[in-house]
Amino acid sequence: MNKTKLNIEAIKKLITFILIIFSVSNLFAQNKKLDELKLQLSKEKTDTGRIKLLINMGRLGFGRAKNDSALWYLQEALALSKKIHYRKGEIYARQEMTNFLRYTGNYPEALKMSLENLKIDEQYHQYDALFYQTRLIGWIYGSMGDNKKQLDYSKKLEVLAHSGSYKGSGQKITTTTADNCMALAYSSLHVWDSALHYQLLIYKSALKNEDLMWLALATGGLGDSYSEKGNNDSAFFFYRNSIPYAIKVSRRDIVAASELGIATLFHKKDQLDSALYYARQSLKDLGKTDEPNVMMDAYSLLSKLYQRGHRYDSAYNYLQNYITLKDSIYNQAKIAQAQNLSFNETLQQEQIKQAKKEAEQQYKTKIKVYILAAIILVFLVIAFLLSRNLRNKRKANLLLSKQKEEIQTTLSELKSTQKQLIQSEKMASLGELTAGIAHEIQNPLNFVNNFSEVSKELLDEMKTELDNGNADDAKEIANDVIQNLEKINHHGKRADAIVKGMLQHSRISTGVKEPTDINALADEYLRLSYHGLRAKDKSFNSEMQTDFDKTLEKVNIIPQDIGRVLLNLYNNAFYAVQQKQKEAAEQRLPTFERSTTRYVPTVWVSTKKVTDKVLLTVKDNGNGIPQKVVDKIFHPFFTTKPTGEGTGLGLSLSYDIVKAHGGEIKVESEEHTGTIFMIQLPIS
Repeated sequence: MNKTKLNIEAIKKLITFILIIFSVSNLFAQNKKLDELKLQLSKEKTDTGRIKLLINMGRLGFGRAKNDSALWYLQEALALSKKIHYRKGEIYARQEMTNFLRYTGNYPEALKMSLENLKIDEQYHQYDALFYQTRLIGWIYGSMGDNKKQLDYSKKLEVLAHSGSYKGSGQKITTTTADNCMALAYSSLHVWDSALHYQLLIYKSALKNEDLMWLALATGGLGDSYSEKGNNDSAFFFYRNSIPYAIKVSRRDIVAASELGIATLFHKKDQLDSALYYARQSLKDLGKTDEPNVMMDAYSLLSKLYQRGHRYDSAYNYLQNYITLKDSIYNQAKIAQAQNLSFNETLQQEQIKQAKKEAEQQYKTKIKVYILAAIILVFLVIAFLLSRNLRNKRKANLLLSKQKEEIQTTLSELKSTQKQLIQSEKMASLGELTAGIAHEIQNPLNFVNNFSEVSKELLDEMKTELDNGNADDAKEIANDVIQNLEKINHHGKRADAIVKGMLQHSRISTGVKEPTDINALADEYLRLSYHGLRAKDKSFNSEMQTDFDKTLEKVNIIPQDIGRVLLNLYNNAFYAVQQKQKEAAEQRLPTFERSTTRYVPTVWVSTKKVTDKVLLTVKDNGNGIPQKVVDKIFHPFFTTKPTGEGTGLGLSLSYDIVKAHGGEIKVESEEHTGTIFMIQLPIS
């Protein structure tokens, strides 16, 4: 028994010595880099730069050698970050301190600090730190053997990776890292199908991106999964591929793990020599790393291999190495403390959930009260608004009644004014006719007077001839008198027709349509309009050219109304050519109108049958109407004449009359050239 204890103590000392040798060898390799960082630190002038260097020195100090000075560097970085309120430096210093505690096996403190860090990362939305701190907590639980918790945090990591908080290359890195943690967690739980799924995701992504580091990790993991599932050929394939990838990226830990996997496969196949070779090679490579868990598995396998080879001393020695290393890794007190901390965390989480539920319930109750109060307030507001609207409606009704009376009064006045204006326009057109009618009556009266005087003289001559007995001469004179009387009768009838036409124009329209000779009507009003204008201005002259369709039958119209329309168009046409004639006389025509040809004022009137309608056209070669006002000429009170020379109702009334006859009136005008009015009326 004493001998056995002595052997165990000797083995423990041997393992400690080996670990020291391994650490020292790594320490020499890292000292050069550490010295470089110290030199940079002595030259760095900015606080943020010093913080970053201290964190890197701390990371390098404990990475493989577990140098306690690493903690000092990180504590200095944390203190300086707090001093200058550099939040990012504080977060990363605490994160590396947590990592240091994990590497040194102080899982309770590592877990405690990690959970504190997690809250800080969430509070300040430090998504990178939050991601890697979550990963670290999963690793800590894995090191403690709490693989369910490891899986829980791996799932949280997966959610973070796909949250959209990481863009570009960062998205690829976080996704692959999360997949790797999921694969490790499922491997620890021996759920090999799920582990294999995530390892294949990593492998495909690494192949696509030609990432040797992830290729080394993925192929090693695939080898483990296929080995556990009994697919030895695939396991051999991936283990052997993993080794060169790992060597290229200087990951001796992955090389050693793959070699140990190959040794395990040979062990299964009872190829003990090959298994022993790869197991020793793995243990040799592990000497260049700090992977106590893998080393523990190597000791266990070597113990089994030597036992099967009947080399019991070696088997016993490796077994003792395994037990000692396991005891040093899984210190029961530390694990119990960490488990208590984990339980406390779970309890705290449950308490937080319960508090949240109670807070949510209280919040919902408050919301219900607020909603009820809001509904009551809304009803009160609605009642107030309805009451006010009712009062306003009553006031509005009274106001509308008053306004209605005022509008009706105004409408009556407007209608009266409209009748007066229309009558004024009629009287104005009658006034335009008066001078023309006077001229027209004057001609037949002159004939009557002249022929009366001549007839008187002829009768005196006839008496003389009769007294002289010249009966034949007296008869000839009597024939001349008869002819004169016929002419007097003709011109008297002509005067009578003119007077009747004037009376017909001046009387109120009956509104009854009757068959009318449109050619005669157009010709009569043309002459009346012309002579009326000449009576006002003796210097005015104008040519009148007519082209009446002689085949045109009588048109069913109200002659007084259509006569008023024609008179208005003729007056406008003669006014336009009169104004242009005056301008021509004063030589104020535009350059393109000046020529050796004398300006001849002309008004054209024509009628033409178009299917079942008659087209009556009035054209002049006056100044025309400006294009910008052509569309307005049929509007009431619009006129292009100077103030006092037009009411602006003529064309408006003409438009209404033509429309009342079921016809159309259109205008075409070109400035400085002339205007054409076209009236289209149905024949029947």
